[in-house]
Amino acid sequence: MRFAFLGTSGAIPSPARDTTSIVFSVPEGALLIDCGGSPAGRLRLAGVDPLALAHVLITHLHPDHAYGLPALVQSLILLGHAAPLTVLARPEHVEPLRSLLALFGVLERRGMFPLRFQALDLAEGARALALGPLTVATSPVEHGAMPNVAVRVDPHRGRSVVYSSDTRPSEAVVRLARGADTLIHEATFPARDRGRFGTHSTAEEAGEIAARAGVRRLILAHIEADYHDEVDALAAEARTRFGGEVEIARELVPYPL
Repeated sequence: MRFAFLGTSGAIPSPARDTTSIVFSVPEGALLIDCGGSPAGRLRLAGVDPLALAHVLITHLHPDHAYGLPALVQSLILLGHAAPLTVLARPEHVEPLRSLLALFGVLERRGMFPLRFQALDLAEGARALALGPLTVATSPVEHGAMPNVAVRVDPHRGRSVVYSSDTRPSEAVVRLARGADTLIHEATFPARDRGRFGTHSTAEEAGEIAARAGVRRLILAHIEADYHDEVDALAAEARTRFGGEVEIARELVPYPL
C-alpha cells in the first residue's frame, strides 16, 4: 500500500512541480484524488498502471483539480480499460463533470468501460468509498465561493492520511485529521503574503492545523509557483507552529501507508 503525488503545485505549475493530485494504490486498485495535467503519463511515472484506477475523487471544480479528467478518460478508452471507473464529487459538481466529459466526446462511446458518477455525502467524516484495505471519508472545507472537500484515507492496518485540499484554515480539517498519522495540507504561500490569497493557507497556518490535530507528520503541498524556490523556508515556517515531522511533498515518489 502506498501513495504518491502526481503534482504538488498550486494552480500554476512550474518546470519542477505539476498541479496537485495524489494517487493511493493497493493490490485491489487505485484511487486518484484530483486530476490535472496529463494524468495517465503522471501515473506511469509514479509507477501506477492507469488501468488499475477504480475511483477518481474530485475535491472541487477549480481547473487545476479537474481539467485532466477528459484526458484521463480518453486515455483509459484507448488503453482498453474494461473495469468500471467511479468518479466521486460533491453533489453540485456531478453534472458539471458529466458536461465536461460530454464536451470532449468521452462521456459515452460504444464499447467503452462502465463510467459511473457518485455524489459525496456532505456530512463531516462521511464515508465515500472502500477499496481493498482502504476506507475513504470526506468533510466539507472552506474555500471561498468554491465548495470543496477534504479527504481522509484509513488503511485497515497502517497509517491514516488526511488531505486538506484547497482551504483556508479549517476546523473541519482539524476534526477530520484527529487520530491520523499524516496530514497533507496546502501551503500556497508564506505568512508574509497572507493578504495575497484569501481562501488558501500559509505554511504557518498549515503548521497550526497539524499541531491542533495532533498528527505525527505534516506534508506541505499545493505550493504556488512563485514560491517553488523557497520550499525549505516554507517548511521552516511550518515548524514554528508544529513540533512534529515537516516535509515538502515530493512528486512521483512512493510513500508507504
